[in-house]
Amino acid sequence: MPTDLRQVLGDRIRRQRIALGVSQADFAIQTGIPVQVLSRLEHGRQSIWVERLADLAGALNVSTDYLLGRTDDPTPPTKRPRSRKTASVG
Repeated sequence: MPTDLRQVLGDRIRRQRIALGVSQADFAIQTGIPVQVLSRLEHGRQSIWVERLADLAGALNVSTDYLLGRTDDPTPPTKRPRSRKTASVG
């Protein structure tokens, strides 16, 4: 597996897009990312904003940790209910 973070990200975006059976052009339309930018992302030659990373993870139905190579499990996290903060008494 590539060790450069952009290479890992690009490889995982490309592999997941292909696994979903979506062309690069269609995925670009779906995500609002120009084809040229998507191509550079998939080839590890483009950095990405965190908001766009979150959007890509959602479109690919994977976790951001998977795209960043922090886990090999692509399963997106489930929505967790917000915990209530208790006031400290003191």
